[in-house]
Amino acid sequence: MNSFFSIIIPCFNQGIFLSDCLNSLLDQSYENWEAIVVNDGSTDQTQYITENFQRKDSRFKLINQNNAGLSSARNIGLQNARGNRFIFLDADDYFYASALAEISKVVEISD
Repeated sequence: MNSFFSIIIPCFNQGIFLSDCLNSLLDQSYENWEAIVVNDGSTDQTQYITENFQRKDSRFKLINQNNAGLSSARNIGLQNARGNRFIFLDADDYFYASALAEISKVVEISD
């Protein structure tokens, strides 16, 4: 079964914030999602942090690419997404625990 939400997270040297971002996804009450972290050539701990989350939960995916910029990272994430809906989340942002549940309600009403 495909994930309903594909959450695409481009990351270039934002590893200092990334754990908070990814933990906010683990805290979601809504569970039908995948998170795609696109490591855009980071020289910090982005890859290591994401790999640790992958070991915790198979909904996390990591794509490494040479630095090509934000638009490229988002496009690579879209190309690899399997969800029905796409959400872009920056590595220094996070969701409240009910965010995906609330978004899914809005989607259901508007479909």
